[in-house]
Amino acid sequence: MKTRELVLIGIFVALGVVIPQAIHFFGGPNLGSILLPMHLPVFIGAMLLGSRSGIIIGVLSVFIGILIGMPPFLIGIYMAFELATYGLISGLLYHKFKWNIYLSFLLAKLAGMIVAFLVTWFMISVLTLDVPAIFGTFAMFVPGIPGIALQLLIVPPIVYVLERR
Repeated sequence: MKTRELVLIGIFVALGVVIPQAIHFFGGPNLGSILLPMHLPVFIGAMLLGSRSGIIIGVLSVFIGILIGMPPFLIGIYMAFELATYGLISGLLYHKFKWNIYLSFLLAKLAGMIVAFLVTWFMISVLTLDVPAIFGTFAMFVPGIPGIALQLLIVPPIVYVLERR
């Protein structure tokens, strides 16, 4: 791994921690689950740097966030798998295989949501966790629909601009 890539990973991880903190500070705790700010640096980083970097950005962002109190630990567990999947799939499809950026984003988003659902279902059923009924169903993603739309609108142009520089 080159120094440039390490520095960029560090920047994207920092953004993956700072942006959600700012969203929560200015908009309240529920705004994060609506706008999904932690996802943005993972997608952008993976598409620019590749799947290995995307996985690192996703997992480190979540675990550093857990250390400073957000997301909560149990939510952070499924988020780590979800964001790692976003990094893996978007990095492979867009960065490595040069697929269309929108298709790469949508397939990565779908794969990450499926992984999050499966990990959550596993945590609830195998570990017999007592969590709200919405968890473990696909309805747990409904609050994030505005965030997904926002990601679809801003991730591709940001990646496009950064690739040109």
